[in-house]
Amino acid sequence: MLWLQAYPAYSEENIFLDFVKETQNKVNIAVPHFVSPGGDADEGFAEKSRKILQNDLSLFELFVPVAPNLYSVLEQNEARTGQMNYAAWSQLGAQWLIKGEYEKSLSGDKYKFVFRLFDVVNEQFLVGKRYQGKKSFMRKIMHRFADEVMEQLTGKRGVAETRLAFLTSTSFGKEMYAVDFDGANVQKLTNEQSVILSPDWSPDGRFIVYTSYKEHNPDLVLLDPDGRRRRRPLLRLPGINSAPSWSPDGSKISLVLSKDSNSEIYILNRWRKLTRLTRHFNIDTSPTWSPDGNKIAFTSDRSGTGRPQIYIMDADRGDRAGVTRITFQSRYNDNPAWSPDGDKIAFTSMVKGNFQIKLYNTQTRKTVNITSGPGSKEEPTWSPDGQFLAFRLTRGRQSSIHIKRIGGKKSRQLTFLPKGGVSPTWSPYPKR
Repeated sequence: MLWLQAYPAYSEENIFLDFVKETQNKVNIAVPHFVSPGGDADEGFAEKSRKILQNDLSLFELFVPVAPNLYSVLEQNEARTGQMNYAAWSQLGAQWLIKGEYEKSLSGDKYKFVFRLFDVVNEQFLVGKRYQGKKSFMRKIMHRFADEVMEQLTGKRGVAETRLAFLTSTSFGKEMYAVDFDGANVQKLTNEQSVILSPDWSPDGRFIVYTSYKEHNPDLVLLDPDGRRRRRPLLRLPGINSAPSWSPDGSKISLVLSKDSNSEIYILNRWRKLTRLTRHFNIDTSPTWSPDGNKIAFTSDRSGTGRPQIYIMDADRGDRAGVTRITFQSRYNDNPAWSPDGDKIAFTSMVKGNFQIKLYNTQTRKTVNITSGPGSKEEPTWSPDGQFLAFRLTRGRQSSIHIKRIGGKKSRQLTFLPKGGVSPTWSPYPKR
């Protein structure tokens, strides 16, 4: 069991900062050691928990944790007096402060956590949260409060509690794994012992759809996100059943079928009825939905050059209503991924012999590079807050999943499996 309760803030002032622009300053935040008012301390467990919370905040790239050694004396003084010394925290450079308390149950298998977030600069209490759960829920609790802190700062829930699924090579083909946003809690989800392709997480988080060759045909399969239940094939038409992409409301899946002797894009609804969207003798693939569900971006070499480009079409009428080409700057563009806010499309593009990730702005119709340097970056997938992209990075024969904040300078390696990582798909927010 996991539950939380919000404490009322003593100030009605809303603090929302726009950190989309790279020029904005980061917030210095102090996360002192958690205390146990009841005296039944578990300092090792508490410190492990604190470090997870602090690391989550650091990975958001909008917070700079204040080094604990700077405030050890201040911690002791406040513990003795029971008083908050805003001026002292401010002198140490802290702008925000998290006070954490915990209590262990008599049986030792459950914990209560209470967190209070303070604005040091304005000397005010911002928010408080109380959580309770089994010891095994500790990581989830830390992730959840980190996301609450992020929401206080930006107005958008953080993504520490989300996960990413991806594929890694095996001696039989590929298997699917999942990992937390911080790179921990790696879990194997499948045991296909075959080739699997193009996973996509459903908008409600209940399923991951992917293509599997386990039964000697590229079938469309549904998997529970904990890997415990593999459903019967959702679709197993002759030929390719691949590149599935959920509609924003989760009622439909766009996909690529080759049953017509060519690669065409279809929509499969919840009653397993198929609607054809493209009718072209060239290859159409890699569909991705706009967040309002009205349009689909896709890859096609219909320009006649034999070089794939990105197009947009109507989600109901398909290419019969016309298509709009959005890429012109490279001979090879693929893997479009529409942002949650609808204003950007990320895609893979060939740049000077390497693949890089670019962003197309649907409002200005301008395209910018967001990755550069050695290695090929491919297969972008958006975080549910639209602030991060995960992608596959390949150097030589080694591949791994990386994460980069939009507007950030560097990417962070997320996966370290010896057989690499490809085809990432980002989960939606878990339900609170």
